[in-house]
Amino acid sequence: MRKRTRRDSTIEPDPTRTIQSRKAFSDEDGGCFEMMHAANIANFDKIKAYKPAFPMHPEYKELYLQYPSASQKEKYELVIPKSDDDFKTLEDIREVMETVIAHYLPAEAADSLTNDTTGLIRRIKRAVQRQAGNEYADYVQEWNETLNDFREDKTLDRVISVWKTVDLKLVERILTQTYARTVSLEVNDLKKYKNGEDNVYGELLPKLVSTILKKDLKLKANQVFVDLGSGVGNVVLQAALEVGCESWGCEMMPNACKLADLQKKEFEARCRLWGLAPGEIHLEKGDFLVNEGIRKVLQRADVVLVNNQAFTPTLNEDLTNLFLDLKEGATVVSLKSFAPQKNQSRNSGAIYNILDVTEKRYYAESVSWTNAPGTYYVSKKDSSRVKTQ
Repeated sequence: MRKRTRRDSTIEPDPTRTIQSRKAFSDEDGGCFEMMHAANIANFDKIKAYKPAFPMHPEYKELYLQYPSASQKEKYELVIPKSDDDFKTLEDIREVMETVIAHYLPAEAADSLTNDTTGLIRRIKRAVQRQAGNEYADYVQEWNETLNDFREDKTLDRVISVWKTVDLKLVERILTQTYARTVSLEVNDLKKYKNGEDNVYGELLPKLVSTILKKDLKLKANQVFVDLGSGVGNVVLQAALEVGCESWGCEMMPNACKLADLQKKEFEARCRLWGLAPGEIHLEKGDFLVNEGIRKVLQRADVVLVNNQAFTPTLNEDLTNLFLDLKEGATVVSLKSFAPQKNQSRNSGAIYNILDVTEKRYYAESVSWTNAPGTYYVSKKDSSRVKTQ
C-alpha cells in the first residue's frame, strides 16, 4: 500500500476526456442524492445474516465515511456477516480508504497513512482485531477530517487534474461497490438461463474489457461504444467510466434488464462519490436485432461488443446482417468469429467478407464462465474487401 499506483504508460492519454466531476466537488443540490448506502444492505435488522462487529462496545452501531468528493458521506452500520458470502462492512470501509490513498493522495501523505507502525490503516486494523469499537469510530472520524482537509486545500484537485486516464483498479472498486449494492442482492435471478439457448448469462471480466477498449482499440471519450447482449450492464458501465465514451447496451432478458437499471442508477451515484465523470450511459431493452434505438446508434458506433460465445448459428448470421448498418472502420469484438474458417470455401458475396478479422488471445480468469484462457476476435468493417474480390 505504501507504493503509489503506477499508471500504465502504454495507454495513450485522451485529450477529449474530462475525468473530474465538477458537480461532485461543488455545493450543487447540497451534495445530496439518492444512493444505496452500505447500511441499507448490511444492518442490525438482518439478525439472521449479520451480528455486531464490536460486541464489547454496543453503543457504536453506525458511522459515516467520507469519499474524495464534496458529496454526502456513506452510512455504514457496524456489523459483520455470519456467512463469508455476505457483504463485509469493515472490509468495504478499509478498501475505500486504501483505494483513495493509492489513487488520490500525494506520495508523502500516502506513506504517512500506510505506515506499518503509526499509519491510520494499521491502527484501523488493530482496532478491528481488538474489537475496540470506540477506537475504530475515532479513526474513521480522523479519516473523514483528513480527507476533508485534502479537499479543501485543493490537494485532491491537483492530483486528479494530472490524471490522463482512470486507473483500472479504481474502476474495479467502483464497479464492485455498485454490484454489491444491487446485483448481488438478487443474483439468483441470473441463474435462470438455460444452456443451449441464446440467452445464457456470462460476462467479460474488467481486465479483459480494459485490454480490448484501451489497448486493442484505443477507444476515446468522443466515440461510441455498444454492447449487444449487455446483461446487467457491467461492460457498459466500465466503458463509460474507464474511457468516458458514450456507452450503450441492449438486453432482452427482463431479470437482467431490471438489475442493469439498478446498477446504472447506483453507478452514477458512486461515480459522484468518487468525484469522477463517466460518459453518457444508455440501456435499451428488447431484441437488439429489431430495437430501433440500437439500430440507429449502430450507424455511428465506433466499437460494438458481442459476447456471442453461446449464440446459435442463426443468431450469429442475423448479427452479421446487422453489421451492414455500421460505418466504415467500425470495429466488432466477439468471442466467436463471424467469418468461416480459412480452409472453407469462400463465398465472395457473403456479408461477412466486409469484416477484416484478427484473432487474439485472452489469459486465464478473463471471463466469468471459465478460468481457462481462450480467443476473441477483432473485426473491422472494410467494404472495399468485397469490391476487390
